[in-house]
Amino acid sequence: MATVPVNPYSLKNATLAIAADDYTAAVTQVELSPNTSASSVRTIDGVVHRDQATAEWTANIGFLQDLTANSLLRYLFDHEGEKKLATFTPVTAGPVITATLIISPSTVGGATSANGNLTATVALAVDGKPAFDDTP
Repeated sequence: MATVPVNPYSLKNATLAIAADDYTAAVTQVELSPNTSASSVRTIDGVVHRDQATAEWTANIGFLQDLTANSLLRYLFDHEGEKKLATFTPVTAGPVITATLIISPSTVGGATSANGNLTATVALAVDGKPAFDDTP
């Protein structure tokens, strides 16, 4: 049995570009999340048959709310329904991750607080699945 080395990966020091625009300064979170569904059936002889669908991916992105014309919030609003290539690039080490996102608008506003609501979130469908590029 081979011992597999561990190289922890974190997006805490990374960049995010969607199409030709770099939104790194606004982004607080990037999470690529798979969702799979499984089904099973038990036949009268007691045998359970199982199957699992191919994962459907979602890109969960948190970011600072900004309503100016070139902000990420406005980009999402203006490009709803379009497919755009997104690139997540770690600054220090690790593979570059690309995914084709289906753009949808994010939340706007939120509950009041002493400092106001500074962040917004959006869950964007991924067309296909993310790809990893290990080329340095």
